[in-house]
Amino acid sequence: MRLPVTMVRRAQVAQSLGCDDQLVAFIPCKATRQKDPSLPDQITARLIQYQIPGFRPSWLLTSLLDPLVCSREELIDLYHRRWQLETIYREWKHALDIQNLRSHTPAGIFKEAFAQLVLSNLVRWVMSEAVQGTTLHPVDLSYVTALTAVKNSLLPMIRSRPRRMEEMYRALLATIRAAPIRKRPRRSYPRPYDQPQDKGNGTISVPARLYAN
Repeated sequence: MRLPVTMVRRAQVAQSLGCDDQLVAFIPCKATRQKDPSLPDQITARLIQYQIPGFRPSWLLTSLLDPLVCSREELIDLYHRRWQLETIYREWKHALDIQNLRSHTPAGIFKEAFAQLVLSNLVRWVMSEAVQGTTLHPVDLSYVTALTAVKNSLLPMIRSRPRRMEEMYRALLATIRAAPIRKRPRRSYPRPYDQPQDKGNGTISVPARLYAN
C-alpha cells in the first residue's frame, strides 16, 4: 500500500535494507489499540521510498520483508501495475456484463458467474496466442475487440471443415493482434486540485504531479 507522509513520520527505522529501502516499526496508538486489542505491541513492515520523474516522492509499505525474495524495484513496478486489475474488473462488468446475472438462487448465480469467468480466461488465452512471436503482451491488446471477434468466429468455425477451421483461427488471431489498445498518455496539464491545499491545523496537501513554473 502507498503510505501518506503523515504515517511515514510515525515510522521508527529498525534496519536499512539498501538505498531508500528499510525495515520500520509502528507502535499502535491508544485509540487504535482500543479498536483492536489483539494488535501486537509493535508492527514491523518494510518501507520503500521512490520518486517518478515529474511527481512528488512516494512511499510504499509492504509485509514482504526479504529484499532477496522481492527487490525494491520489483515491488515498485508491481504496485504501478495495479491499474491492470481495475481494467479487468471493468471488462467483467461491461464487456461480459457480469453484473447483470439472471439467476435467482445462490447456486445459479455461482454457476453463471463461473461460466462468465471461464469465458474471460479463454478469451485471454486466445489473446496470448495472438501475441506469440511478437513483442506485444496480451494486456496490450483490446479485450473488447478480442471478445467480439471470438463470438463472431465461434459458430462459423464450428460449422466449417477442419482445414478451413485452421485458416479461420489464424484469421481470428490476426484480427485480435491488429487491435492494440492506446496507452494512457501522461497528462501534462494542471488540474484545479493539483495545487497545494490547506487542510487545516497547519497541514498542507501537496499534489502528486509536479509542474514547472
